[in-house]
Amino acid sequence: MEEILKQILAGMNEMKQEIADIGKNIKTVEHRLDRLEKMDSIEHRVEVNQIDLTDIKEILEKMDSFQTDVLKDFFQIFKGNSFNKILHEELNLINQRLDAQLTKIAKNEEAILMIEGKHNKVS
Repeated sequence: MEEILKQILAGMNEMKQEIADIGKNIKTVEHRLDRLEKMDSIEHRVEVNQIDLTDIKEILEKMDSFQTDVLKDFFQIFKGNSFNKILHEELNLINQRLDAQLTKIAKNEEAILMIEGKHNKVS
């Protein structure tokens, strides 16, 4: 009788150990399922983002073709002699004004140097 009780007790301990192992396996499976759900979510976001990127790419291509057409027309205006002449005259005027300003700056720098020279001789 005592032998039978020992066998029953050993069997129960084995069952308890197997139930604990099953619990660990279930936790592992749950963890893997959670990771799979996260991967599905990430894959879905990637697919949505790819669709968005495709749409954006198409829009950019349309904008590029539109801008190219508009810029062609704009550059056609530049090719005209009258526009080049006006542009050349404006650049000459700007250069003359810059030269005048540089001359004024040089005169002021010279005056400052002379004042500093006088100031150093007095000191």
